[in-house]
Amino acid sequence: MGGLLSNPRWLAAMAGGLAAAVLSLWAMRGLPLGFAAFWLTPLPLFATGLGFGPAAAAGAAGVAAIIHVAVADILPMAVFLIAFGIPAVLILATGFRDGRIDPSLPLAILGLWPAVVILGCGVAFSGLPGGLEGAMREAVEQGLRRMGSSPAQIPVDQLVQVMAAALGFWSAVSLSVNGAAAQSALVRTGWSLAPSPRWSEVRLPAWYPPLTGVGAGAWLVFGGDGDVVSLSVLLVLLLPVFLMGIAAVHRRSAGRPGRNFMLGVFYTGLVILSVPAAIAVTAFGFYEQWGRRSSPPGGTT
Repeated sequence: MGGLLSNPRWLAAMAGGLAAAVLSLWAMRGLPLGFAAFWLTPLPLFATGLGFGPAAAAGAAGVAAIIHVAVADILPMAVFLIAFGIPAVLILATGFRDGRIDPSLPLAILGLWPAVVILGCGVAFSGLPGGLEGAMREAVEQGLRRMGSSPAQIPVDQLVQVMAAALGFWSAVSLSVNGAAAQSALVRTGWSLAPSPRWSEVRLPAWYPPLTGVGAGAWLVFGGDGDVVSLSVLLVLLLPVFLMGIAAVHRRSAGRPGRNFMLGVFYTGLVILSVPAAIAVTAFGFYEQWGRRSSPPGGTT
């Protein structure tokens, strides 16, 4: 026991797991600021992994999972592992390459993992009336009734169509933002295992963009009947390309006069013109993947 307590990686794993479990369970218990706590849950996992290695992050996720079972139940543990624990460990394990951080595979995981989860849920709920779509509709209607609203007042059908993809999107945003924040803090304090990559230069693995074509084909074949699974899988597969488009906007605006104003207009346009702007940014991401030449390594932009 003394050997374990004197091991900095094990201590970091215990501390990171405890912090992640507190944040997750704080949200699941409905305590104040629970929404913010839930989306900050992966931060301790990334801090542990980026400072002490992927094995320490896996240990932290395991400690947090045990705490979830002991304090709550198996379902909260499953939610924690699926939403944050497993993808955070996968991102860290695939990101370290020869003493540096290569963000290519981690970026792909932001789309692959939610796609796998959605497909798994589709299989798991296939025996229920309406399948995954029916389960989500029931969850939405129950939530509306608890809030005192009537399902007739809300476009439930449209909400159900994008609900799974929206959850995957926010999970990916939480993972990417918390990972970048943890790395930035560790670099400033000298605890990071590797220097920060040039985030704005990230490119997906060559095999990933064609995978989105497979997702589009599946949606064209199965989506005609309003299949939620195929549409959600396609949308989450496109998410890394969308993020790469955003990174490219930052890269191309670097050093230009009025850059902050330009980025402000860009993000305002994303909010106001959400769907058309997202399509344009995703198309720009595809162009950046295939249309531009490789940039020289180095830097931390």
